[in-house]
Amino acid sequence: MRETKVCSGSDGVWACAEDYPDHILPIDKFGFHKGRSSGRQPLCRECKKIYNKSNNVYNNAVIREACIISGLSSNSIRAIPSEDRISFRRTARLNLANSPDKNVVEITPQFKSEFGQSTPMTKRETVKVDGETVPEGWVYVVRNPDVPWALKIGKTFPNGIPDIMSSARRFGRSELVDKFWFEEAYKAEQSIHTLLNYCNLRTLGYADCGRELFKCTIEEAIDAITKVQSENDRSSVAVGA
Repeated sequence: MRETKVCSGSDGVWACAEDYPDHILPIDKFGFHKGRSSGRQPLCRECKKIYNKSNNVYNNAVIREACIISGLSSNSIRAIPSEDRISFRRTARLNLANSPDKNVVEITPQFKSEFGQSTPMTKRETVKVDGETVPEGWVYVVRNPDVPWALKIGKTFPNGIPDIMSSARRFGRSELVDKFWFEEAYKAEQSIHTLLNYCNLRTLGYADCGRELFKCTIEEAIDAITKVQSENDRSSVAVGA
């Protein structure tokens, strides 16, 4: 059996994703690294190219911003404990992402095609499963701890939360903030999205994102969800009466 290894990607970007969407590559796709137990680099060779291109431009900007936040010099910030250094750099990345006036050059990786069909290295069979469609399910709130101002609010079938989290974590860190049970999850989701339309990223002018992303606090999201829950409870009582 051919030995494989998971590619860690470059800041949430995988150049190898077209041919290896699960990020599991043959071991010979990785460069050597004597200091690691596997003897290989954490990034495949293609992702390493992206990292090398963006590292000097982007990381230098992050370091400069982290120095401003911490009040330390670049040499001093490298000498502080790892947890503090990571915290400063994380805040710096958020500042740079939310401040278009920052003088940062963005490096966009070049892929074979942006959205077109690619030829996979191996054939995969698609299995269609027919079953009963049920209206009940969860409305969930998920966020990336590194981008806490953006929340994903969606719906899923009764046993779908593990799949949602697995899918979200393919693109970065993700945590389940909360989940709420509805007898008619789709209708509930639509009502919640309507209440939060003012802070939907599409409404705010972001065109390159999904419709389930909102720029709001956790409290605002949960308030909207509980409001819809209360309206549903009142409707159920009225129907029962």
